[in-house]
Amino acid sequence: MIFTFLLGVAAGVLVPIAEPRVRAAMESIAMRKIEIKDTEFDILTLLLLMLVAAFLAAVFGATGMAFPMVLGAMLGLFHKPILAAIKGDKGEDA
Repeated sequence: MIFTFLLGVAAGVLVPIAEPRVRAAMESIAMRKIEIKDTEFDILTLLLLMLVAAFLAAVFGATGMAFPMVLGAMLGLFHKPILAAIKGDKGEDA
């Protein structure tokens, strides 16, 4: 259970890093600019990373626990605003 949670956290944290690469790969496959909103590419990237996480969980025998992975992905993706709220920061750039 903790392994799938950590895989989910990793997937969420890696979204901003992987999103430009996913966009470039999609555009090179299509051989043209794809008209998809930025938020939709973020969702696509998160889903692709969670698919990789689910594959890794299956390889290492940690199957059957989707909830910890989704919770981890949510916390990983929104870790900056969550930490800012805990600290009491009211900044816009969190």
